[in-house]
Amino acid sequence: MNGKLFLICGDDDYLVDAAARERVNLLIPEADRAFGVDIIDGQTDAGSEAARAVKGCMESTQMPGMFSAAKVTWLRNATFLTGGARVSESIAAKEAVERLTGWLKEGLGEGQNLIITAAKVLRASVFFKTCQKQGEVIDFGGGLKPWEREKHAEERLGTLLEQAGIQMGRPARSEFIARVGFDTRQQVQELEKLRTYLHPNVSATENDVREITSIGREADAWDVLDAFGERNADALFVALNQLSGQRGIGIMLAAMLEKNVRDLIVLREAHDKKWASAGGWSSSIPPEAQVMLSVLPVNPKATTAWILRKKLPHALRYTLQELRIARFRLLDMREKMVSTSLPEMHLLHATLLRIIGKPKKATRNEG
Repeated sequence: MNGKLFLICGDDDYLVDAAARERVNLLIPEADRAFGVDIIDGQTDAGSEAARAVKGCMESTQMPGMFSAAKVTWLRNATFLTGGARVSESIAAKEAVERLTGWLKEGLGEGQNLIITAAKVLRASVFFKTCQKQGEVIDFGGGLKPWEREKHAEERLGTLLEQAGIQMGRPARSEFIARVGFDTRQQVQELEKLRTYLHPNVSATENDVREITSIGREADAWDVLDAFGERNADALFVALNQLSGQRGIGIMLAAMLEKNVRDLIVLREAHDKKWASAGGWSSSIPPEAQVMLSVLPVNPKATTAWILRKKLPHALRYTLQELRIARFRLLDMREKMVSTSLPEMHLLHATLLRIIGKPKKATRNEG
């Protein structure tokens, strides 16, 4: 019987590592795991290191276990598989990947089990397609948009709560995501803290979440969105300054702000047409409007009442025309971030100040 090959990839290192350990547990009996797993470090900064990692991986996979009948080789966090990265573009790294790919095409022999994990792998690459053909690929995705990461985090939270033995209602879940962010490892750590804090109780409220959980990077970003929605320039610049200096934060904030403004445009127009209010969505929305809402990336009618009560007042602090101009300016700002050498924070400050301006009293009615 041929060995087994697994390629596990995705931005969320917790999910990737957890999936790898699940495969290890399936392949290696518990009594043999101390000696039956050989981990090869694939995190490299140079092409020569990538070549050594590939050589070590191939040699380990082909070498029988010394102290156990079953054995797994785990090439962990193979950074040289990331297309576009400095290391992966080096000649030595490319040759190493080609060598690994050619070897995998021949198929693993009996008793040879290999797990490869990486944050990013080019889905169109020969290596990726070879792993699909010769083994199993578990792809958690990469480069997700903020709204996609939020959606996945909300869906995953239910499972994490069940594993932690914690009960949490919708408002508390929304508060937890807003504070902790989307990273699974961070969520697991914060749920462990929350479980200890609650003991012997198992039900967590919004106040419990605020009392014990730490604020993650995305939560700081949500402070920017809240200040934007409130048209509070002082709070906005405080939140921006807290995030200043973090790598890639400008592009991330630009994407979040643009998506947020798109949501506010939908809510503002829905409110103006009497389709939505603080009390919820109307049951008399025209069929064509129902279809239009259903084809959006996230149907606003499917969001919780808590989110509607939070976002609608933000939408009503702007006119529909102001929001459309705001989206144009944010898109223009994102283009400048990737096409010019202007500092990201300078662009953010200047653009957001132009958008926020001074709120008009006529737009503050929260109907």
